[in-house]
Amino acid sequence: MFTTLHQNGKNETIQQTGPSTQITEYTFTQNEKLITLSINIPIGTHLTDLELEFKEQSIRVGILGQKPIIEGKLLNRIDPTQVSYSLVESNRAQITIEVDMSENWYVLVGGPNESKIDSHSRFLLAKHAEEEGDLSTALQWLLQAAEEGHFQSIFRVATIYTTDTRYPVQVDNDKALKYWKIAAATGQGESLFMVGCFYYSGTACSKDYAQAVEYFNQAIRADCKAAYFNLGLIYNEGGWGVERDDQLALNNFIKATEAGNVEAMVRIALMYIEGKGVDRDFQKARQFIVTATKMNPYLQIPPEIITILNKGQEAFEEDLKKSNGKSPLDFLQQQTKETQTKKQQVNEIENEENEKMEQLQLFDKNRKFRWLFSFGSLAVVSSFSLLLSFKKDKKIKKKKNIFESDF
Repeated sequence: MFTTLHQNGKNETIQQTGPSTQITEYTFTQNEKLITLSINIPIGTHLTDLELEFKEQSIRVGILGQKPIIEGKLLNRIDPTQVSYSLVESNRAQITIEVDMSENWYVLVGGPNESKIDSHSRFLLAKHAEEEGDLSTALQWLLQAAEEGHFQSIFRVATIYTTDTRYPVQVDNDKALKYWKIAAATGQGESLFMVGCFYYSGTACSKDYAQAVEYFNQAIRADCKAAYFNLGLIYNEGGWGVERDDQLALNNFIKATEAGNVEAMVRIALMYIEGKGVDRDFQKARQFIVTATKMNPYLQIPPEIITILNKGQEAFEEDLKKSNGKSPLDFLQQQTKETQTKKQQVNEIENEENEKMEQLQLFDKNRKFRWLFSFGSLAVVSSFSLLLSFKKDKKIKKKKNIFESDF
């Protein structure tokens, strides 16, 4: 289902997929003197089935015997006699309201009687508050709408608790997973994918590859192609309820590359290097690496892959024999980890030494400061300037991309 929100002449398209048991969405647009309100209704609904109530400063629209789709205090006053309505499609009713040309409606309903504001209006109020920079109010509206089952609000709240640090709340994985699961229950692809990621990483839940596979497969059926790569990772690794399967891993990585995932190309290159799911072929591995780096020049290729490809397939197979079947790639990866650990330890020691030196320098300059102070205010100003000059400028060195000169 596609819902287009029109606000202040701006259009935003939001895609929502999956089954919906409740018709809760509407759109409105302001054009010259008219507000056009479109309401999604079940197919086969007649005008006589609708509950339509328009007052000077309130509106109530819905289906007889059901919770109102729209209810609340209008943003501005209207003339109830200048309202018309009709069925424009079998599943959509259209209402036109004549308004003052100078009035700018950023939301249809909203006011002090918040208990009567429908969930979609709360979402629009949150959107307006966010645009105005009032994130605290925006979050309140979103949480209220989410509790009423409004999908877009649920998705937004889940995103806020997952990654959006602009809002006045801390990242909260437990709450994030709660809302992602609610959103996933609608069958929406990205939400299913996110729940799968939580089970894959074991964040806010027990690590469970079997559950992750289930959610990723559902996400793919809902046209979320990002899940192919994660499925490839699971079958490539195995464990936590899923058996390792090189062929399934390769198949999913291939589908991920078809969707434009460059990291999947690196994974396929690894499989060609190690001969997992395919015959060992360094030429094809190199092709995948080159293609990936062309698609994304900033992609970081693991140095051990480049080392092995530069040595060549014959040397790799010879090393494989010498190591009694243990992949030289594993050895290089372990070697790289050990080197990184040593570098980290050296950096930590250097940082500690630098901090000690800075403290000693500061102490020495403070002594000079106190000594100069006795010579009057001019000396004080000068010594303070000297003290500030001891602050070191931090220079950022650009790291050379590791594959820049090797391919």
